[in-house]
Amino acid sequence: MDDNTDFRDVWLETVTIGGFRVWHIIAAVLGILMGIMIMVCCCIRFRIPRTKQEIEADYQRKQITKKFREKLQQIKNSEMDDMDLQKALAYIKLEQYDDP
Repeated sequence: MDDNTDFRDVWLETVTIGGFRVWHIIAAVLGILMGIMIMVCCCIRFRIPRTKQEIEADYQRKQITKKFREKLQQIKNSEMDDMDLQKALAYIKLEQYDDP
């Protein structure tokens, strides 16, 4: 260490674990933490409904999609080959009017 270098600068260059310097380890840890934070924020939906109406609307949507999914399970596999959303909706509407 020469007289011109300051101790604040030297500790970053100290060799520690496995031949890595302190700044290598700090950069790696910060990179890993940032990667985890990005993965969590991008992959998990954190949105909380703001109003009672939104909560009720979300519940109603879930109930409708649950019923729609149940009706789709009743359609035969052979009929599903050329089925798209419009045809499925029409098919379910016909079944609804056919049921007593």
